[in-house]
Amino acid sequence: MGYEEAVSAHYGHGGIEEKLLGMITADGGNPGHFAPADLHGADQLHVGGALATTRIAGRAGINGGSHVLDLGSGMGGVSRHLAHDFGATVHGVDLTPAFVDLARSLTERTGLSGQVTFSQGSILALPFGDNSFDTALMVHVGMNIRDKDKVFAETARVLRPGSVFAVYEVMLLGGDLEQFPLPWAASEETSFVQPPLAYSDALAQAGFDVDYEAKPLAEGIEFLEHAIAGEGPAGVDKDAIVNLLAAFKAGILAPVEIYARLA
Repeated sequence: MGYEEAVSAHYGHGGIEEKLLGMITADGGNPGHFAPADLHGADQLHVGGALATTRIAGRAGINGGSHVLDLGSGMGGVSRHLAHDFGATVHGVDLTPAFVDLARSLTERTGLSGQVTFSQGSILALPFGDNSFDTALMVHVGMNIRDKDKVFAETARVLRPGSVFAVYEVMLLGGDLEQFPLPWAASEETSFVQPPLAYSDALAQAGFDVDYEAKPLAEGIEFLEHAIAGEGPAGVDKDAIVNLLAAFKAGILAPVEIYARLA
């Protein structure tokens, strides 16, 4: 099994849709038609959830005229958020077939299928022509990507000149990463965390100029503490969240935002 197949298998477990729709029903909502916010961010598999998505979208300049590429779109939570809250048109690409099916189902139930679409495939070889998008996001995906330079080169190819690429990842700050599982990997075989400088250098090689970088570590710690209390993303193992929180507090890992513009 190649590493992409192993990554897909890590995320491909079932039962998530039933859990999410159960949340809607428990809140007195209609599981056949609801707003993205009714899921309380449980469909967004990244540190900070929906609040972080709002912050990133604002810093990336996303608005009603934006045509956004969501790299590694998962359950589609980020894509739906950008469409519903910012009016953007979004296309998500994800490696895991079960996530793509789930993303399409949830998007139909939120009435956003006209604004948000999804493809199954590898972001190492995007199924789009040159200059197809004006914004791209990669949110908690790079930790599973060994060949980040290929992803950034492909992203540069499909973006128009002057476009913004927002990258929000868990990155390595120092020390050795020894405690697994983590939310993105059961073992080190599918974990490819790197320091911010490695991202910035790879972005520069792909033709991007880095505009801004932020490390919302305190917010990340607070989010993970709430997640351990039962308020976290759907389908994420609690032991993995505990290990990630420990790595944050030890200064080994941190959530990092990088905003780059294509020259």
